Amino acid sequence: MNHSTIIDIMLFAFLLISVYTDIFYRKVFNFTSFPAIILGIGFNLLFFGLPGLKDSLAGFAAGFLCLFVFYLLGGIGAGDVKFMAAVGALKGFDFTLMGFLYGAAVGGAAAIAVMLINRRFISGIKKIFFALLGFLTFKTPGSLKLENEKAIFLPYSVFLSIGIFLRWLEMHFK
Repeated sequence: MNHSTIIDIMLFAFLLISVYTDIFYRKVFNFTSFPAIILGIGFNLLFFGLPGLKDSLAGFAAGFLCLFVFYLLGGIGAGDVKFMAAVGALKGFDFTLMGFLYGAAVGGAAAIAVMLINRRFISGIKKIFFALLGFLTFKTPGSLKLENEKAIFLPYSVFLSIGIFLRWLEMHFK
């Protein structure tokens, strides 16, 4: 078994556990994210040396930063931020960015479908527009929160995992 396969096995185990806990408990737990981060950084250093360490740390930072602003806006939970940071630590910068973009596209399509089904598309778009407008005019983070009591829960790690899996398929079946 080669080194990349070992990291892929860790990645898929992490994705499956995170999806399960996000669906059934509405959380991506630290007890899955933190070990994935530590193992990702450690194995990348062990298997690929200093270049592996750099890519793992860059992936960790990219995964974290991709979702941190959305966390500040109240659109996602901290578990999703740590989830993407763990993916980055395991798979590196390029993989994480593309996996995030694919997952965001899948999640965005699902969110639009749910808003259309629930006849909340226009009001949802208005909330997003005004939150972004507020962000661009430097309002305080508290005034940018998108949450409300009628919000529909979408387990975002599911959509991110689909995007990550699509990225993995793309890399392995070119």
